Amino acid sequence: MKCLLIFMGFCTSMIAQTQLEQKEAELKNLNVKIAAISADIELLKLIQCMELLQAPGFPLAKKSLEIVKHSGYAIGFDCENKMPAWTFHVVTPDITFGNVSRTNDFRPDTSLTCGSSDERDYFTRELRKDSTEIYKGFGFDRGHLVPSADFKWSPIGLSETYFYSNMTPQRPQFNRESWAEIEGLVRKIVDAEKKTLYVLTAPIITESLKTVENSVHQVKIPDWHYKVVADLSMDSPRGMAFLMPNRKCENRPSAYVVSIDSIEKLTGLDFFPNLSDSMELKIESRADFNDWRTQTNSTDVEPLNALELPKGFFNTEQALSKVGSTCTIVGKVVSAKFSAKSEATFLNLDQSFPKQIFTVMIWKDGRKNFSYKPEVDLFGKYITVKGRVELDKNGVPGISVEREEQIEFLEEE
Repeated sequence: MKCLLIFMGFCTSMIAQTQLEQKEAELKNLNVKIAAISADIELLKLIQCMELLQAPGFPLAKKSLEIVKHSGYAIGFDCENKMPAWTFHVVTPDITFGNVSRTNDFRPDTSLTCGSSDERDYFTRELRKDSTEIYKGFGFDRGHLVPSADFKWSPIGLSETYFYSNMTPQRPQFNRESWAEIEGLVRKIVDAEKKTLYVLTAPIITESLKTVENSVHQVKIPDWHYKVVADLSMDSPRGMAFLMPNRKCENRPSAYVVSIDSIEKLTGLDFFPNLSDSMELKIESRADFNDWRTQTNSTDVEPLNALELPKGFFNTEQALSKVGSTCTIVGKVVSAKFSAKSEATFLNLDQSFPKQIFTVMIWKDGRKNFSYKPEVDLFGKYITVKGRVELDKNGVPGISVEREEQIEFLEEE
């Protein structure tokens, strides 16, 4: 009997093992099918991207450009200067769910008959005796025009952003900070609005541009880059462009917003040539940063236009340049906090914590001079604050208020 039980147990174990192997095989086959279907979906989406680009039309140029269509974006390449006069792609809501990582597979673009730049235009490498390499850079990043992160839903599309034809010499603080912030802002809008946006990006090419020293192909250094962003949907057509110098840009993105028309005048390009005249006028003539959902916090706002403020008044973005001086700062109270422990009040203007750009501090002794509760009565209001601008420990400018008279409602000015 004991032997029979052992034998039955062995048989049961064998059956379980066989069933497990069958299920694992089924799962493996299923994963293969899923991978194949996912690859098909990716290709279809890339085809759709190119179809979307062709609807409004590739930019028209006064000079001859070589046009190359990659899987998910197109380039109008200036062979003389070895850089694009324009790149054109769409940013789709797929970026919300994409998880493809950087490939860093930088390579020349063999699709171009005139050839692209390559790594020798950005740095040299020397092999040591221990097989390690020494890199000597020329002072510039290989800056993407079509961002790789815009294709994090497509391994093919993302990899193709690493063609050197999609690069320009960008100063590190521009590429890694200022320009990266604009790229992230576009993705934030797409994520918030769940819309596909059309994006054109390139340097401003002029005859006076300097050349990268030691560059094999004599690649030019752009002084400026532009990025055109357009919503071509029928319900809310709009557009704006960013024009930024190739260096660290101290101001907020909204300070670099210009009309698409102005970029056309600078470049000699005609964007979206297939659009109707009325649609083109609506998109290209007006540029209002506030038309777009750019804020993470729903209460946050952009600083007021400095040019529209009364003489002697400054917006929260200008406050940084006023550190150490006494002046009047204008902004909207978007977050307010009263600390019961210290009995101090903190008001953030325009941008809330932790991305605050200007703070009003009302300490315990100063709060006694108020006839109202600042954190309650000022919240959501545009106010003017007069006082000496100082930096806090985090480098954020602010004013310490001691009297109620230092704060007034903007409407009363």
